[in-house]
Amino acid sequence: MIWLIQIGFLTITFWDLLDILIVGYLIFQIYKLLKGSLGFNIFIGLVLVYCVWWLVGALGMPLLSSILGQFISVGMIALLVLFQPEVRRFLLFVGEGSFQARFKFLDRLIKPTATSTDQVNPEKEKNIREVIRATEQMAKTKTGALMIFSNRSNLEGLYSSGVLLNSEISEQLILSIFAKDSPLHDGAVIFSGDKIRAASCVLPVSKRSNIPQSMGLRHRAAIGISENIKVLAFIVSEETGRIAYARNGEVVQNINPEQMQEILRKYLG
Repeated sequence: MIWLIQIGFLTITFWDLLDILIVGYLIFQIYKLLKGSLGFNIFIGLVLVYCVWWLVGALGMPLLSSILGQFISVGMIALLVLFQPEVRRFLLFVGEGSFQARFKFLDRLIKPTATSTDQVNPEKEKNIREVIRATEQMAKTKTGALMIFSNRSNLEGLYSSGVLLNSEISEQLILSIFAKDSPLHDGAVIFSGDKIRAASCVLPVSKRSNIPQSMGLRHRAAIGISENIKVLAFIVSEETGRIAYARNGEVVQNINPEQMQEILRKYLG
């Protein structure tokens, strides 16, 4: 049975309402993905071009309508080229945000809920302590660092840009990697599972225009990688020694080691 709503000469069905809701939701997600980036201005420009093309067509201006029509006909290809990072983020949102959320929901139904005392197993707790001690030391000595934590195993694209390690997590190893005279101190260190997977990894830098000028390349790289992949990035500033973290394209500055430890526990747990 299809619901019908009669408003004057208009007949609105259930599918019309569902269509409007889905389109509205997609537009909202596109806005969230493009907000604060140069891509937002490009998107507004494309919308204005489409509106002008529709207007000149309605006014009966064939020459201008034909010129703009040629531009509109390749609009989808242009969108894919111009918004490649945003499209990737949208597909990640659809793939991970939908299917993984369902699996996690089913997992919570099947397995008992973990308490605060057993959220992180002893091995992970030990690794977190090693990371926190190293971060505290780097913050005191103002040693710049960029550390990426991921629960995903498919990060070969990041590993290939650096030096593969697959080493146990230890305070001394982290400090030696980020030491200023170390050949590996430039770039990011990738943590995955219970290992340091790679060091000196080159990450994509965010091109958003609303990032404060006070943030350096490490902060921009942390924002850039967290925009594209579901990771957690920690930064130690070489200028101030302050600790910050980035997730989902947003950065939180000036956190203390206790806060960092709690964030890691929740993420890894």
